[in-house]
Amino acid sequence: MASSKRLPTVQINGRPIPAEPNETVLAAALRGGVAFPYSCRVGGCGSCKCKLTRGDVKELTETGYLLTKEELEQGFILACQSVPRGDVQIDVELPEQAERRRVTGRVVGQRKLTHDITHLEVRLDEAIAYRAGQFAELSFPDEPRLAGVVRSYSFASKPGSDGVVGFFVRKVPDGRMSTLVNDEDLTGQAVQLDGPVGDFWLRPSTAPLLLVAGGSGLAPILAMLEQAHAEGVTRAVTLVFGARTQADLYAMSEIEALARSWQGDFRFVPVLSAAEGDATWTGARGMIPDVLPSVVTPAAEAYLCGPPAMIDAAASVLESAGVARERIRADRFTTQADLAAPAPATSAGETAGVLHYLKYFLFHVVGLFAAAALLAGGLVTTLGLLTVLAVYIVGDAISGDDTSTPTYRHPGVLTAQLWLALPLLALIVFSAVWSVSPGDPLGFGALVGRLTGYDVLAARSATAWGHHVSAFVMTGLMIGMVGTITAHELTHRTWDKVSMFFGRWLLAFSFDTTFAIEHVYGHHRYVSTLEDPATAPRGRNVYVHVLASTVKGNVSAWKIEAERLRKKRLAVLGVHNAFLRGHLMSVLLVGLAFAMGGWQAAGFFVASALWGKALLEIVNYMEHYGMVRDPATPVQPRHSWNTNKRVSSWTMFNLTRHSHHHAQGEVPYQELRPYADAPMMINGYLTTLVIAMIPPLWHHLMTPKVLAWDRDYATEGERALAAEANARSGMPRLAERSAPTRTRTDRRATA
Repeated sequence: MASSKRLPTVQINGRPIPAEPNETVLAAALRGGVAFPYSCRVGGCGSCKCKLTRGDVKELTETGYLLTKEELEQGFILACQSVPRGDVQIDVELPEQAERRRVTGRVVGQRKLTHDITHLEVRLDEAIAYRAGQFAELSFPDEPRLAGVVRSYSFASKPGSDGVVGFFVRKVPDGRMSTLVNDEDLTGQAVQLDGPVGDFWLRPSTAPLLLVAGGSGLAPILAMLEQAHAEGVTRAVTLVFGARTQADLYAMSEIEALARSWQGDFRFVPVLSAAEGDATWTGARGMIPDVLPSVVTPAAEAYLCGPPAMIDAAASVLESAGVARERIRADRFTTQADLAAPAPATSAGETAGVLHYLKYFLFHVVGLFAAAALLAGGLVTTLGLLTVLAVYIVGDAISGDDTSTPTYRHPGVLTAQLWLALPLLALIVFSAVWSVSPGDPLGFGALVGRLTGYDVLAARSATAWGHHVSAFVMTGLMIGMVGTITAHELTHRTWDKVSMFFGRWLLAFSFDTTFAIEHVYGHHRYVSTLEDPATAPRGRNVYVHVLASTVKGNVSAWKIEAERLRKKRLAVLGVHNAFLRGHLMSVLLVGLAFAMGGWQAAGFFVASALWGKALLEIVNYMEHYGMVRDPATPVQPRHSWNTNKRVSSWTMFNLTRHSHHHAQGEVPYQELRPYADAPMMINGYLTTLVIAMIPPLWHHLMTPKVLAWDRDYATEGERALAAEANARSGMPRLAERSAPTRTRTDRRATA
């Protein structure tokens, strides 16, 4: 009998839209033709926040990490992460102009503004109504190289009746659309435009205007100024424009013309972040947040546009200066470059076959092999450990790279492979703890003996202490590999409660459930900056890093979680604290080990767990050692060390493709690209890990790589940061490079 249950209705500003089963508010709005503001659609940017005035929703991710205390108290939600539990009513600020529509046109002009920003001019077949400040989604339907590629760009000029629109397109490393726009003549190419989109436009007011733009973020700011000027707005204006060098300042004639004709006070403040050696520059130097205190007044209304980190830092400065949060509006420019490295001809457009799914089961094969070696005891345990090490080290050395990028039609299978890690790790750890327990907990040894014909009880009794050391190393290695690597993937899926459950329990085996907090909401935001505990500065010893990152990571996680609870008016020291609950999960596991074999077994488990946790920090050390990044610029693939070694990739769920992962943290492991042009590790993961544990060898091999990164990947601003890092490193080979040098800008280096 069919269910008669009525589907909920989503009322958006009074307009009813029937929702589909398990559909988010945002998905329902877009399907219903509402020009709802959004950007990332995975709960990471906050662009789709709206007010829930009636009804209830199921949150797919914890909004306390993303919304402010005031917004939570007022009933705001993230539309992309909210599924209606029944009829709901939503209030959201929407464009007053025409709703989103699709129009076509052709490229009629391209003009280089800087070395990596091009003005793209498109004549539409029919004019489109939009507000200056909004953006559109562009595609090139007749260009085979851009098949299926859609990118969002802000309108760079005020609306007009002639149907001509412009966009400032910044070249992104390996960005398919931005590279063509910047490097090739596209005049005459057909363009498809969907829009307008976004809620970033100038609101009526008499308050002084503070407009802040970074890089190509000048596009919507300039458009808003042009429209305001045309409408006779007389508000006082302060325009702060951040760039790297004088050569990166563009649209100066347009800004000067506006300043001359503006019917009120107009102040223009260009800021250069990489002008250290430029004696001709007499303007402001440094980062945008550095100059804001000198130009802002508490009565100002601020509009910020540019990289998310710059916007967050600027907003914090403005709030500290007394600007009310409701007077700060922002448009975060999140890089949406297609990060795929050129794929081999054999895999281009390939649909994943059975072998593509089976290769990830090698992960489980390694885990089962480890459990068997632990149960076999004696020399077999030691030989098992050596075999695992050889498989990874030798296998990566001789098997080459995996650069395949097939399309997986059954992602549920890939998720199930991740979930299987929890029972697998439980079996491994149980076997290891059993191997040092004085009795036969649960009659496990007798059962294994009956099923296999192998007397594991006798083998355990004959195991010498040296082989127990091998068991300890093997157990910690499996906790790190089977536990942390899988949990890393699962805990990024904040909207999936089942995956989060499996991920947190996997992390409990290494006393590191705080990873699910700090890594997602801290590390990915601050990676490759001084604010990130997991990024090892140049010259640091790996053993110092293990301790420093562990302590600072836990402190960071506590602060993030405590702030979330305070926003939601929940007790910090209570059942809602995920930090405390996570550590209690680990305590429970210690208790189970104690129940199996007393203090001897519990001690063995604790030691193995700490070794597993140390492995995570060593991996962090390998993945980000020596990297630097201007906090005001978005994370790019160049800010992580990468490797495409085949064995590591197949048995670690593509953790090896770390450069793409940090550029787009929401992408599932099977869709990560090899990104062969990223900075590369010494070799595969286990090989690099072993080398990292030998500091003299590590620094001997990595110092040239770090210096090559400065030369080939860093921007001018990052080279200055790298010079400072070299000076602090205490390493002569790096310190001698502490003076910033001007070299060519590599094609991969962007702000």
